[in-house]
Amino acid sequence: MGEIIKIAITGTPGVGKSTISKILVDELNKNNKDNEDKNNYKYIDITQIVKDNNLYIEKDMSMDSYVVDFPELRKYLKKEYADNPNIVLDGHISHLLDVDYIMVLRCNPEIILDRLKGRKYSDNKIKENVEAECLDVCLIESLDNSPNVYEIDTTNRTPHNIVSEIIEAIENNLTKKGVVDWLNNYFYML
Repeated sequence: MGEIIKIAITGTPGVGKSTISKILVDELNKNNKDNEDKNNYKYIDITQIVKDNNLYIEKDMSMDSYVVDFPELRKYLKKEYADNPNIVLDGHISHLLDVDYIMVLRCNPEIILDRLKGRKYSDNKIKENVEAECLDVCLIESLDNSPNVYEIDTTNRTPHNIVSEIIEAIENNLTKKGVVDWLNNYFYML
């Protein structure tokens, strides 16, 4: 992958975005033929950047989340990563930013439910995120933002297997959507 590329790794909380993003950056940098630091990929945790740099309008206390100031976030990213535009954006809103490729990670809603309970999320936040997964929210928003969308069901797959699929998709300029339909099997979770 010689060209400059911005990759968004998105999906509801609990699908494996952070794990996949970090491994993907390692693999892309390992495979970097130029092996120049300026061409290496950088991992960007959108949630952490928003918190650390006050790039939000307000904090939604009931959901324990931030209402992101997108214009300010875009300015920050453009300024901070102008010298190294090869980036992997990790976050459930990364698909709403200016990127070249969007990877939408999906996972069985029952697994997401268990993972979010394990993280001690509030009942409201768990319900909202499980519903978002069942209703394809990140996928639909991604398709509204870019034609370069690749959807992956991460259920019962290893991170390295998923990363290999992502790299192959990017190298071959592949798109894929309509991989899962949780609604038919998990409507009772809504």
